[in-house]
Amino acid sequence: MKFIQVFSTNYGKVLYGTAGKQSLESLKEKYPVYPKNPEGWKDYTEDWVKREWKVSSPQIITLNQEHGNSIHFISRESKILNELIVLEGDGLYTESENRILFVRTADCVPVFLYSNKRPFVAIVHSGWKGTSLGITERLIDETLRLGYDLEELQLEIGPYIQRSDYEVEEDVAEHFLSLGDAVCHPIGHGKFLLDVGLAIEMRVKMRFQNFNGIKNLHTNVYRSPLYFSHRAKEEGRNLNFILWES
Repeated sequence: MKFIQVFSTNYGKVLYGTAGKQSLESLKEKYPVYPKNPEGWKDYTEDWVKREWKVSSPQIITLNQEHGNSIHFISRESKILNELIVLEGDGLYTESENRILFVRTADCVPVFLYSNKRPFVAIVHSGWKGTSLGITERLIDETLRLGYDLEELQLEIGPYIQRSDYEVEEDVAEHFLSLGDAVCHPIGHGKFLLDVGLAIEMRVKMRFQNFNGIKNLHTNVYRSPLYFSHRAKEEGRNLNFILWES
């Protein structure tokens, strides 16, 4: 897979990234048609993990994504680890090792968050709705409530559709106009170009003014041959994951 990061900490190794077209090519024989429901995507994701982690597969957590701001804490005792349950929401976080957290994207923004000092990893699926509802800020608030400090947190915005290719109308743009032209640029006739990833970045910096650990590579899924894009009329989904590997 082309987008993968590995970060060594004093509590182990944090892996996160995005599996796109090339990484998922090996599943085409078993899945000639992409899944149509959350349970199907869970099976699809599990099969990919088993191929990537051949020796010892981590436990997999996926979501029935709602384009909202619901997030879930995955504890060591979570029933989700032992039952065929797919949680509803758009964010996951854990302090447990060998739990691989997934969100799916095709144009929306995957947000990865982890501590560089203590065991904590998290992931968010943030479309324009989740961004306007502040799902990333909500996750950071929850992280601070658990006792973590902004200074130890690292946030990375993964591949998503860039402003040049994401045209929206006024009903969407009105949620972002206050962030300025760099985020939401009018092009006339009630149309706007929107950068959701930059909107997340700016909202986080405004809400948490001392938070400096933010990275956005501005990788465009619409233009890249490596990733799926809904606006490019592709049915596949990118699998975004984060894992604390002990």
